[in-house]
Parts: sequence; C-alpha cells; structure tokens
Amino acid sequence: MDIFFPRRCAICDRALASGEKYLCGRCTGRLEYTGEEYCLRCGRPVGETEEYCKACTGKGASYCSGRSLFLYNAVLKESIIRFKYHGRQEYAAFYADEMYHAFGGWLGKIKPDALVPVPIHKERYRKRGFNQAELLAKELGKRSNIPVLADCLVRGRNTLPQKELSERERIQNLQGAFYVRKMTQELYKNVNCVIIIDDIYTTGSTVEACARALCEEGIETVYFLCISTGQGL
Repeated sequence: MDIFFPRRCAICDRALASGEKYLCGRCTGRLEYTGEEYCLRCGRPVGETEEYCKACTGKGASYCSGRSLFLYNAVLKESIIRFKYHGRQEYAAFYADEMYHAFGGWLGKIKPDALVPVPIHKERYRKRGFNQAELLAKELGKRSNIPVLADCLVRGRNTLPQKELSERERIQNLQGAFYVRKMTQELYKNVNCVIIIDDIYTTGSTVEACARALCEEGIETVYFLCISTGQGL
C-alpha cells in the first residue's frame, strides 16, 4: 500500500522513505515548540518572570487554562492548511502523537472526563468532508484513553472565518454560535471536566465561546488543547 499510496511528511508533504513515520529527515526539528515558560491561562510563551501574557493579564475566561504544542509559524501554517483544506487527514496522527508526548502528564493530573472538539458548521462539513478538530480529538483519545464527545457541541451558525476578523469582530462573530446538544446532556450527566480540542489558538475567542456554552449547561471545569498558538498577540 505504501508503494501505491505513500505516506506523506506532515510538514513538507513529500513521500516518506522506509523507516520514516511522520516526518522526513529534512523536516525533523523544523517546528518550534511553545517551551517551558508559558502563560498560565492561554499557554503562550512568556518571559521567565511572567505568569500571564499581556492578552490574559487582568482578563477573565470561562475556561481554566490551556496549552498549545507549537508556535504558529510559516512552516506549521502550510502543514495545517494541507490538513484542513487539502484532505491530509493522516496528519492528525502526528499532531496527536506530539501532543500526547508533551502533555500526557498534564492530562494525567487533570483527569478529564472527555475531549470535546470544536465543531464546524454542517455546510462547511459537507464541503470539507471532515472536522479537523474531531480527527485530532479522536487520535488523542486513542493515545490517552479519554472518551471523545464529538456530538456534544454544535455550531448553529455558519460564522465567518475567524482569520479575516479583528479580535472584537471575532467575539461578535461567535456570539451565540455554539450550543450543547440536548441529547448529549441526557447521555453524559456525569461529565464534569472536559478539554476543548482545536487546531489554532489565536485570540482565544473560539475557545471562550465553546467554554461558555459548556459551562452554561453545567460543565464544571473546562480546559483546552491546540496544535499551535500565535505569537505576540
């Protein structure tokens, strides 16, 4: 199968050689990790003496805290574009492997009841054929043995792409966009702590909107995990 459908490097997309699992030899080490000094709220890199980044200082949130694996740079941008828009669903296994390696201990301390992927609208799902956050959550769930509630959150409105909006416009764009499916509330009454899963953390408006919807329906504690985070926001 690898001869006819070779596995692709999750960064540059070239065909992998025998013995290469997710990345080719040229791409190993090209991605930047967020590091050990990070904001206690959103996980962005901060200075050694800082507890919170400028965006989170003095600002409340519906979620407790969260982490992101990589810094969002030009290299990772191309990888995520192929993952989301060009059908490279297999990249999810690489991202999840790296996430679990970096944050497995953190997951063990939190002991979440479930992973909740950020949903996409049904129209966008029909065009794309999958939800990248759901793929990532399922791969991470396999490695961590944490259940995935893929049908928990619903995006009721087909909102504008967040990348085209300012921070204020992002917040307005997502007001009332998410809700918890009623059937899910009945099935998972004992779910009290969840981790929201998404690909990119930028201003945090998407995570905040999802966390608020979950908290309003009785979820006590919400965290998040993302593939990457922007810098200097």
